Amino acid sequence: MTWFKNLSIKNKLILIQTTTAFIVVLICCIFFVLNDIRTFKESGKRKLFSLARIVGENAISTLVFFDQDAATQILSKLNKEPDISEAILLDKNGKLFAKHAMALPANGAEKLTINYKLYQDNEFLGTLILNAQLKDLNKIVTGYIQVAGLVLLTAIMASLLISIFLQRSIVYRLLRLVSKTKAVAKTGNYSLRVGNIGSDEIGILGGSFNAMLEQIEKMDSFLKETNAALKTYSTSLERKNRELEEFAYISSHDMKSPITSLRGLLTLMQDKDAIKPEHRNIFNLAVNSVLQIQKTINALNEIIAFRKTLRIEREKIDLSEALEEVRLRILDHKADQVVINADFTQCRHVNFPPVHLKSIFQNLLTNAIKYKQEGKPAIIDITATREENFVVLEVKDNGMGIDMDRFKDKLFGLFQRFHPDIEGTGIGLHMIHSIVESYGGRIYIDSVVDKGTTFKIYLNNAPLQ
Repeated sequence: MTWFKNLSIKNKLILIQTTTAFIVVLICCIFFVLNDIRTFKESGKRKLFSLARIVGENAISTLVFFDQDAATQILSKLNKEPDISEAILLDKNGKLFAKHAMALPANGAEKLTINYKLYQDNEFLGTLILNAQLKDLNKIVTGYIQVAGLVLLTAIMASLLISIFLQRSIVYRLLRLVSKTKAVAKTGNYSLRVGNIGSDEIGILGGSFNAMLEQIEKMDSFLKETNAALKTYSTSLERKNRELEEFAYISSHDMKSPITSLRGLLTLMQDKDAIKPEHRNIFNLAVNSVLQIQKTINALNEIIAFRKTLRIEREKIDLSEALEEVRLRILDHKADQVVINADFTQCRHVNFPPVHLKSIFQNLLTNAIKYKQEGKPAIIDITATREENFVVLEVKDNGMGIDMDRFKDKLFGLFQRFHPDIEGTGIGLHMIHSIVESYGGRIYIDSVVDKGTTFKIYLNNAPLQ
C-alpha cells in the first residue's frame, strides 16, 4: 500500500469516496439481480407445476384404461409451450408409459424438472415428469448485468464529481496549512500565521499551529538576544583573559629577576657566615619564603605556557605506547615502589593531542607515586573503554586519598593542595581538568581517605580532520 500512502490527501479522499460508492452500489446490484433471478425461477416452477397438474389430470384416464396412444397425444399438446423440452409419463411401477420430446436447440439454458404424482380416489396411478429449459433466464441475467453496469458507472461518476466538490472544503484548508509549514521551514520566519480555516478539527490544528509558531517566535527572539549577549560577554571575557595572562606573564617575569637576586644575596650572606646565631631562624624563614615564591612563579609560568598549547591538532595515539613512554620517564629509580597494571584490550587507540595525553598520564602517575601510603608500594590500575563518542580512561590507585567532604568543590582549582605536608605545586589536577574540558570531555573523581582515588576521564574521541 506504499502507492496509496504516497498519494496526496486530495486523491486519497477522492479514491476512498469513489471506492466506497462503487462497493455499496455493486453490493446492491448483486442483491437485486440474485433476488430477481430467484423470483424468476420460482415463477417458472409455479408455471411448470400448473402445466403438470393440468396435463396430469387429463392423463389419469389413459393410465386407468392403459391407453398409451392417448397419453402420447396428450403429452404432444405441450409443443405449444416453448420452454418444455420433454414430457414423460410413468406408471405406478415407475415404468415408462408414454413420452414426448420437443426439438429445442441446445443453448446452455438452465434446466428445470417437475415431478407430479397422479392419484385417483387416493390410489397412486403414476408420475408425470416435465423437463423445461429457462431460455429467457440468460436474457434476463444479461439485461440485469447491463443495467447494473450502467448503474455502477453512473454511481462512480456521480460519487467522483461529488467527492471532487466536497473534498475542496477539507483539502484546500490542509493545503494552506502545509503551505505555511513549508514557508516557515524554508525561511525560518516564525512570524507567519495561518488564517482562519474553520472551527472543526482542521481549524483546531491551524490554531494550535499558530500558537506553536508564536511560542517558537518568542523563544527564537529570546535565544537571539541571549546569543548576542553571550557573544558580547564571551568577547569581553576572552579579552580579559588575555589581559590577565599578559599581566601574569609580565608580573612573573618582572618578579623572577629580583627574587633570583634576593636568593643570591641570601646565599652570599650564608656563605660569608654573616648571620648571627640568634637570627638564624629568621634567616631560614626568609630563605624558605624566597624558595616558595620561586616555585609559585615557576608554576605560574608553566600554566601560562601550558594554556597556549590547548588547541593542538589531534592524532591517532596508541595508548600503550604513550603510557610506556611516560612510565620510562618517571620510574627510572622508583620501579620497585610502583606497580602499574594497564589493560587496553577494549580500546587501544584514541584521537587526542599526544603531548596532552602524555601530560594526563604523567600527572596522574606522579600524583599516585607522590601521595602513596607509607610502607606500601603504589598500585595503579589503568583501563580504557568506549562509551558513545568517548574513550573512557579509568585510573585507580591505592594512595592516601582525598577528603571529598572538605575538598570536593576545590578539586580542580589552581594551586589547590590536599596534603600540605607533602611538597607540591597544586597545579596537576588543574592542568588535567583544563586539557580534558578544552577538547570536549569531562572528568570525575571518587576518593576515600587511606584507601585510594579513582579518576574517570572521558576523552572526546572526535574524528581526525
